[in-house]
Amino acid sequence: MSDPTDYTYLTLPPGEAVRSCIGLVVAGMAARGKIGVGGLEEAVELLEDRHSNEHATRYRFSLVEDRLLAEVEEQRKVAGVAGGTGEAERGWRTVVELVS
Repeated sequence: MSDPTDYTYLTLPPGEAVRSCIGLVVAGMAARGKIGVGGLEEAVELLEDRHSNEHATRYRFSLVEDRLLAEVEEQRKVAGVAGGTGEAERGWRTVVELVS
């Protein structure tokens, strides 16, 4: 399987008013990739649960062969130098993978 190179990004401000946009993007990407809708509702719920009410939440989606990957950007600690506390860096976590 090849690595995904093309992404569709979605950044949502905090709050619930625009949370439904996640479902629209997932449904559109699944249709574009001709991926079945089994599990679509659960996938959207998992992504909505990652949406923050305190700061903007970034999502990215990719279609690779016959699957849709949905990822959420998160902050994580990086091991520091001996005795250090480490620094925070941003990275992507796969939350949903739909396969046709």
